[in-house]
This record gives sequence, C-alpha cells and structure tokens, in this order.
Amino acid sequence: MFVRRLAAPLLLALATTAHAWSGVGHQTVGALTEQLLQGTPAARRVAELLGDLPLAQAAVWLDCARGIDPAKGFDYTARGRNAECAPFETDAGIAELRAFVQRNHRQCHPAPGAEDCHRGYHYANLAYQRSRYLPGSTGARPDDIVGAATAAIAVLRGQTATAPFGFESPRDALLVIAHLVGDMHQPLHIGSVYLDAQGQPVDPDKTGLDPATFTRGSNQVVIPARPPTGAAGLKAVAAGWRMPNLHSLWDGVPAALTPASIDAAWLQAARQVPVTPGEMAGWPARWASESLDQARPALHDLAFGPRQGEVWTATLPPDYEARMAEIKREQLTRAAARLAQVLQATLGMP
Repeated sequence: MFVRRLAAPLLLALATTAHAWSGVGHQTVGALTEQLLQGTPAARRVAELLGDLPLAQAAVWLDCARGIDPAKGFDYTARGRNAECAPFETDAGIAELRAFVQRNHRQCHPAPGAEDCHRGYHYANLAYQRSRYLPGSTGARPDDIVGAATAAIAVLRGQTATAPFGFESPRDALLVIAHLVGDMHQPLHIGSVYLDAQGQPVDPDKTGLDPATFTRGSNQVVIPARPPTGAAGLKAVAAGWRMPNLHSLWDGVPAALTPASIDAAWLQAARQVPVTPGEMAGWPARWASESLDQARPALHDLAFGPRQGEVWTATLPPDYEARMAEIKREQLTRAAARLAQVLQATLGMP
C-alpha cells in the first residue's frame, strides 16, 4: 500500500508545500559539491552541461519548477517570489522550466485532483516505524524521490529514464539529481508520522492506511509558539503568520550551515564520507533508509496533542533543537559528498 499524494479536499485546502531544506540549504550542498569536484573531469563535464550556471545555483532549479502553473497555460507565475529562482526568470530559463514541467506533469497518472508528478519527486512518506525504505510500504511510490533519483542517475550513465520520468538529457538529469540528493538527506522528506485523532502514532502498514492520519510529512504538525512581537512581528501577523510546523523546522538552515560557512574542516569532513556500497542504481534507496534512521528519533521522541481542525501539536524535548542542528550538518555534508560521488562516477569517466 502506498500514499499517492492524497487528493482529499483536506490536502487541497492547505497551501503549505513541502520543501526539503531552504534554498540556501540546497545552495550549500551544491557549493560544497563544487569544491569536492574542483579540478576533476567531472567538474569539467558539469560545467559543459550547466554553462555559466554554478552547481550551487543549479541545486535549487527543481524547486523553481514549482512556479510553472499548468492551470494557466504552463505560465511561470512565481516571478520575484524566491530570490534563489531569479537566475531562471529569463525567457530561456522559463522556457526550460516549462518544458520540464510539461514532460513531468500528469504522466505518472496521479489521482484526480492530486498534485503534479514532478512535485512528488521530492519526497516519500514512509511511516517512521519502518526500518528501511521498501517499495510497497505506505508512503513509497514508483514515482517518489527514490524512483526519481534512480532515473536521473540512469540518464547520467547514458541510459534512458524509466517511466514515468520525463528526463530527456544529461542536463535534465543533472538539474534533478543536484536537488534530489539534498532533498533525500532531509529526514522528514523520507520518514513521516501518522497520527490518530488523539495524537497517538499509528502504523499504517499494520492497521491499513486511514487518510485522516496522514500528516503530510509533518507539515500538519505544528509547534506551539507565540506570534512575533515588535513592528516586524505585527507585520508578520498581518501577513498571516502561523505557528511553525515540524517539517519547516527541519527545513531551516542556520547561518553556520550556509555556503559562506564552508571551510577546510567542513570540506575535509565531506571527503571522509565513504562511497555508498553496492550498485549505483541502488544508492538512492540506501540513502533513503539512512534518512529514515534519522527521522525515527526525530518523530518518535515527540509528544503529540489531539488533532485540532487540520493540525496536531507537538512538544519538543529540551535537547531537540541542538540535536537537530547536529543532524542537519551531518546530512548536508553527506548529501554533498554523495552528489560528488555520483557525478564522479557518471560524468568523470572519459
């Protein structure tokens, strides 16, 4: 059984969209990868595919594709909304985003009213009780993040992307994998908590999936917080301030983890990340299983309140945020190392 980006009115009514890391977090992964590849044949091939676009900027491209609106003739409707997408907001850049979305729109046959296929490439929603990523589990889909990353790697290896993925060129695949390796290392883009009306975790693989227990990757789990104060706070409240949700808490990247913070020690730590064992086609599933291991304590150790309308509340343990910061650094480091390893293995050969 799996969750196919549920089409229930509940999900359609909620505007919050899951993004793994902030744009800055993806730029950190790309910038660290660039330094790991410096002077290698893979770096030269990346430059050939991306032209003047740095890998740090390319790493946000797949999120920018969300700005294409099929309901408005595949027009780009997000101009000026996200600073990291500004380099793509040219006629040529928008045309490339549009073409990608048109190829990756409904070809995965989502349920009526469910989100477009390319939006589902960013995540899986496995119950945190699972010990590893396993196709067929609740939250695992043929067109989820593992399938999309695997298809992108295949194209970089000179193969054809498996259905339903519309990755037509090595540049397509590079733009996809540069983003998804980062996504995959955000634990809550793999592991999810399913909660009953009283806020008790349930295991949908044992009980059967009840859509009412689906928390959208913890986007519907909020952390009680006071509204911001002062002039800036009043402006935020007027603009529709809402309590932070658990997923967005994990997406946030502190100043210590931005591209400007990359130093020799961080670079050395990334170089020490071992190459994933086994055949390369199986790497994404292994990475997903590892992220699931990180998601388990991140979700299991919380106290959840009863459902209130469309959300549940969560109380964080005293040391939660400090541990979360450690995990974020670990995961961003691993993401950069593994992206570099994929590109070395696929683009670094003569």
